[in-house]
Amino acid sequence: MENKNFGLCEGRHEINGVTEYIFGNTIADPTDTAGLEKEAFAFFMDNGVKSTESVNIYVTGLTVALIAAINAAKEIGASVTLYHFDRETGRYFGQSVR
Repeated sequence: MENKNFGLCEGRHEINGVTEYIFGNTIADPTDTAGLEKEAFAFFMDNGVKSTESVNIYVTGLTVALIAAINAAKEIGASVTLYHFDRETGRYFGQSVR
């Protein structure tokens, strides 16, 4: 299984090894959850995410955007691991989505 690493929202944090972000640095309408999910789904498809892959999402922003990205990845059938920043250590730690 191949891992694909993506940041959630661009421009919020520098993340080593992450060059692609699911969403840009602004989200026009955070209440449009269906639109966010479609945008995330299109992003994953454009980046070749398949059901046999694992998507690593570095959490950098808005909760509704995160849920939309999880839903889109799960719709494809990919497994998802979230990476959260730990201020104490300055590192990210993983959390599997089941």
